[in-house]
Amino acid sequence: MAKMKSSKQITTKKILDELRFHDYISRSKENKRVLSACRKVLNTQASKTYNQAKEREQTLDFIQALWGKFDCEQVAEKFDNFVKIEQALYGLERDKEKGGRYRDHFVHMFNTFIFGLRIISNLFGKVNEDEGKELFKVENEDLVSVGLPFSSNYNYKQRTFYLWMLISTFHDIAIPFQHMPKIGEGITRFVEEFGWVVSEPILTMSNFDSSQLYYYFTMLSEIYNSKLKLAEDGNRYERDLVNISKSYVAKTLGRAFDRREHGALSGFFMLKTIEEIFLLGLSKRYRDKIGLKNFDIYDEYVLQQDIARAALAISLHTLTKKKETGHPEIVPIKFDEYPLTFLLILSDELQEYHRHEGGTILGNTKFRCQPKISLSYKKKNIDLNVAFSLNKKEEKYFIEEANAIESKKHNGKKINDVEKAAKVIMGSICDNLVEKIILNEKFKLEIKLCKSTGDTIFEQVINTKTKD
Repeated sequence: MAKMKSSKQITTKKILDELRFHDYISRSKENKRVLSACRKVLNTQASKTYNQAKEREQTLDFIQALWGKFDCEQVAEKFDNFVKIEQALYGLERDKEKGGRYRDHFVHMFNTFIFGLRIISNLFGKVNEDEGKELFKVENEDLVSVGLPFSSNYNYKQRTFYLWMLISTFHDIAIPFQHMPKIGEGITRFVEEFGWVVSEPILTMSNFDSSQLYYYFTMLSEIYNSKLKLAEDGNRYERDLVNISKSYVAKTLGRAFDRREHGALSGFFMLKTIEEIFLLGLSKRYRDKIGLKNFDIYDEYVLQQDIARAALAISLHTLTKKKETGHPEIVPIKFDEYPLTFLLILSDELQEYHRHEGGTILGNTKFRCQPKISLSYKKKNIDLNVAFSLNKKEEKYFIEEANAIESKKHNGKKINDVEKAAKVIMGSICDNLVEKIILNEKFKLEIKLCKSTGDTIFEQVINTKTKD
């Protein structure tokens, strides 16, 4: 496995060097804006005094800069509204007696984007162009030739970056929908003191119908079944049309949507957001160039291709075991089949750092250091080492969280030291990963947790095949 030498906290400069924004953002002004916004968030996270409000505000600025590069600054408005409702959820879900709490999903999406891009850029730095295209199942696009009024085409790296931005920054946008019952419960805890009761908020979809959703999930299922195989010089994904009406994937995603699972909802909302921006002429750069007469081309070569691929990845990331049977809802994801879906699940599950949890009015985080990563690539095999660090001040809360996990098992265990707490918390992360992705010789993962002294208190190579 790839190893890391130092136990010191990783610097903002080191992370920015690993991200390599200049490989993906060609315009100097846009690159500087994104780089500057990202630096501010990372510096705030690395500061000794944690300022959650400042972190949220700077993350929103980063989202605006990043999506602004793609002429979609309107997306930042959705995230602004997301932050507002998230602040309500921190209070409404806090329940001291039952241990209820809400944990951050807004800054979490930023951290997921950063972690995954570090891996993507690291891999691109170790392979040639053909290997890079094969790894992430992309080609240099050629959308100008099909009649779209873009000033230039994305190369394979820029296309991967665009896909990862779509996937990572939108993957939890619908989490409030999944928490609607808790909103009613939270309000009820207050109003019942005065003899009132609040029922669960009622949600209805005013702009979508069943036929539209059927087409959407069928499209995702076709892309899934073809395993992202490219056609037409890389401009399209092949579609598996065999027995598509009986596709398990389409039915599974449809059921997840019906039960308000945030992955299925987030993927759909992402696609509809991009569609709306260009269909309604909200794009400053292309409002006079993409109209009704060429929107069909945009739909065919953009929405039904990379946007749909991103929506599929988002939709798959929450699927796990069925509660009734214990069987998986979907076959665990392999990196060589669905690389960006795999990276989303990996980044999402590992992202316990800098994740604010509202168990109290002040809230807390398990650990605040961005992890170090070390990666090697040889003969199409990837070895990834991820190292987290825990400082002395965080140990008390870390142990409390381990006990919270154990209490749900009703086994009577009491955790009193940080080493045992690490086995519980990091072990839980490992268990979640092997339920969703395949980790073996093709993609090896080792995670470890160190104290600020440098002492390792948890270390494990995660292997799907050898899990008990």
